[in-house]
Amino acid sequence: MNSILEPTNWPEGIKKTKQRVGIWQVLSQAQKPITAAEIATGLGEDGGINSVWMSTIYRTLDFFVEKQLVTRTVLSNSDMALYEITPHQHRHYAVCTECHRMIPLHNCPVVSTPHDLEDTGFEVTGHNLEIYGVCSECQKHHK
Repeated sequence: MNSILEPTNWPEGIKKTKQRVGIWQVLSQAQKPITAAEIATGLGEDGGINSVWMSTIYRTLDFFVEKQLVTRTVLSNSDMALYEITPHQHRHYAVCTECHRMIPLHNCPVVSTPHDLEDTGFEVTGHNLEIYGVCSECQKHHK
């Protein structure tokens, strides 16, 4: 991990604090969206910050979301929020209903305005898409 003083891809114009930099580092290294609890664990493991209040983590995440640096997602089968650094291009995931593994989709299935909306004058400004199923590993365990 980079030093706490040299954060990976630090956003321009955002004041650096030890907590913000640590949270950003954990998010930068995550391979998928993660929970605030996973961020706290990451801070303790090698983030160099052993005691950060969960309230500080949530406040920092709210700040990053407000600044559109981090995307918060709440899956419909969960009440737990997941966080990831806002990608340059939006992403979707297929979620296993057994183990909750998230498999990133490389292409957005919603590439244009749905046909039903074309003549209504409705302007699409964004969308959420959740695909649920059972991953191959969980399918193996059921056989």
